[in-house]
Amino acid sequence: MTASPAAAETRSLVQHWRDCRVGHALPTYEAVVLGSLGRLTDRTALVVSREGQAETVLWAGAQFQDWLQGDAQGLPVSQLSDEVCQPVREIVAAALDSSEPAFARCDRISEGVVTTTGLVGVPLANGWGRPLVLIGLADDGVRTELVQAMFGATDQGMLALSTVRDPDGAAVDFKIVAANQGAHRLLNRAPGALHWQRLADVLPGHAANDVAAIFSDLVETGRRRVFELTHLRPDGGPLYLKVEAGSIGDLIALTLTDVGDIKARDASFRLLFENNPVPMWVTESGSGRFLAVNDAAIEHYGFAREAFLGMRLSDLAAGDDVSNASGAMRDGPLLHRIVDGTPIEVNLFERAVPFEGREAVIGAAIDVTERRRAEARIAHMAHHDALTGLPNRVLFGEHLAEALARQERSGEAALLFCLDLDKFKIVNDTLGHAAGDALLSAAAGRLVGCVREGDIVSRLGGDEFAILVRCVESPLLLHSLTLRIIDELSRPFRLDGQDCHIGTSIGVALLPQDGRDPEMLLRHADLALYRAKAAGGGTFRCFEPEMEAWAQLRRSRENDLREAFARGQLSLVCQPLLNSLGGGVTAFEALLRWQHPEHGAISPAEFVPLAEETGLINPIGAWVLRTACAEAATWPDHIRVAVNLSPVQFRNRDLVDTVKQALAESGLAANRLEIEITESVLLAEEAANLAALHALRDLGVRIAMDDFGTGYSSLGYLRSFPFDKIKIDRSFVSQVGVNAHCTAIVRAATGLGASLGIVTTAEGVETASQLAALQAEGCDEVQGFLFSRPVPAEEARSLIAGTIARAA
Repeated sequence: MTASPAAAETRSLVQHWRDCRVGHALPTYEAVVLGSLGRLTDRTALVVSREGQAETVLWAGAQFQDWLQGDAQGLPVSQLSDEVCQPVREIVAAALDSSEPAFARCDRISEGVVTTTGLVGVPLANGWGRPLVLIGLADDGVRTELVQAMFGATDQGMLALSTVRDPDGAAVDFKIVAANQGAHRLLNRAPGALHWQRLADVLPGHAANDVAAIFSDLVETGRRRVFELTHLRPDGGPLYLKVEAGSIGDLIALTLTDVGDIKARDASFRLLFENNPVPMWVTESGSGRFLAVNDAAIEHYGFAREAFLGMRLSDLAAGDDVSNASGAMRDGPLLHRIVDGTPIEVNLFERAVPFEGREAVIGAAIDVTERRRAEARIAHMAHHDALTGLPNRVLFGEHLAEALARQERSGEAALLFCLDLDKFKIVNDTLGHAAGDALLSAAAGRLVGCVREGDIVSRLGGDEFAILVRCVESPLLLHSLTLRIIDELSRPFRLDGQDCHIGTSIGVALLPQDGRDPEMLLRHADLALYRAKAAGGGTFRCFEPEMEAWAQLRRSRENDLREAFARGQLSLVCQPLLNSLGGGVTAFEALLRWQHPEHGAISPAEFVPLAEETGLINPIGAWVLRTACAEAATWPDHIRVAVNLSPVQFRNRDLVDTVKQALAESGLAANRLEIEITESVLLAEEAANLAALHALRDLGVRIAMDDFGTGYSSLGYLRSFPFDKIKIDRSFVSQVGVNAHCTAIVRAATGLGASLGIVTTAEGVETASQLAALQAEGCDEVQGFLFSRPVPAEEARSLIAGTIARAA
């Protein structure tokens, strides 16, 4: 059906109002009305309010004036006609109360005609005074003839009967003096045939006698009577009539109503009510006393039928709150109790019905207890971490937003901690995901035990946690709490029968100094966490504005590194390793360099950790291996090439295959490739990395331990893996022959190497005195600026040629 122009304009007005609305604030009068309504203006009126009630009509458009049948501009609403005043007041109150469009209907009667008009009202903000409501005509009005509506729509029969008395004045019969068409139809008579008929002419004998007795009592007492009468339909079936009778003197007025459908509905109702699997009941209006209950209600609530019929609906309310009894008293599920006192949640559906001649309410109760529990579980799962039960990132963000709002209102200071678990990946990869989950759960429990009641601990994901510390009254709390957390997570965790040591680092952001929204606060705390980890872990750092610039620089460097690798801007240089006594070149260490087109040479100490963190170290490392092996293949067979491998590269289970591929593509013999690793490779995922080292050694690749002497367990690792070479760290070499402690370490390393058949190399040799001391201690190889700085590949070839020439 095509909507009327008025209805379309109404939708246009409401849509225009919604388009002008920003957030939850009401749109302004200027945005909605001024210059925007067009021809809708003629169908609207603007009403100003006072304390949420309609007060004055400020102006009204032409069509609205016509509808009001007079000029109402500036007129108090109270002076409008009664039939207009009330709906205007209702629509203004509803619109302002809900802050949404409201609707009402206005009925006006004139000369027996009812005109029904729909009204729509939209609330407006008013920068120069009290709130406004713009009221529009929602349609053009529906006209109905009142008398026609009253009589044309009824199926009732109406009759007037006159009393026939005997000479003694006793009522002996009654005759019909008037009857409408409904009566003729119901009594199966032709139009006009009922006039002047007596009861015996219309009703069967026994029925006529019963009705005559009722009418006789009626004319004598004047008491109104209501009863039922059974008549015959044209098809011979029963016609059930309700008879309502009243008298004025000897004149009786009857109304006949066909109640056959009602009786059929009553029978159906009884059938549906009694056999319905849903608990149902009928209660008396007002008192709530049970008039009837079905078997399902008896079974579900556990009360006997007799007990039910002696109760009121309020008796089902759980606790003392009787508003839990009836759905008419509140929205949403109600809390009822069953016979043993157990509370249940029900949705109660009610409607008014007549029942056995009295006003009643029929109710149906749908038990939603399990559904509500399921909904609560789903809602909890949507906002909590499934493993630890802690608030998740979504809920934690809401807590942060609340803390910011509370700080703005009351000045309450708060702290945000971001932390993760050091070495978590090692535990997860070596002991399995079940152990990793157990570790996360145990760590969550310890964190909750560290904080105060009211503080919020959240798992953001993986091994990342966050803590919102509320009501911070002293800066001492920051230090005491961070140290407590670090100490608590440093204690060993018992997993799969063994103690696991992890630790943590913490980044701290202050509310609101370090961010005005949750996302910014989390980002800043995360930056502080990164700096704490960069400082070696097991500590905390507070956010500083310089970290933002540092993070931006780091992101820029990451993008530049990706671009440099893609464009071939990375290169290798080679630094020779020489026999400490003969001076001949035994190997070259391949070192990665990055010449930035704008910033010049970028230190490996800066870009290698960046490559490790971003995962670029794997493709870059594979390229280094291929390039170094290809270059070494052009050297004499007795000269090896040394390549450093990062601990991150060992997480890539394709590492051994990558080495195989580099050797195969270059044709380099495996024993001419030296892989240099640091102790951290064996500290991380010891079993898996040892397996990879053994696989490389089985290929014939030589394995060297770099920076020997700087770690805690260097000697222990010499026992667990047969290294081919140990490289003495430059920190000891720089003091050899000068510092007794450093000299002793060098002596121990060279002696250990000689005993175990391991080549010893001293790195960072810069002076002749250092070389002499190293020669005296029996060091096999030397490397450093004393002999050569790292040089491009072509210069390395020249060094080799020169060495060969001197030897000849």
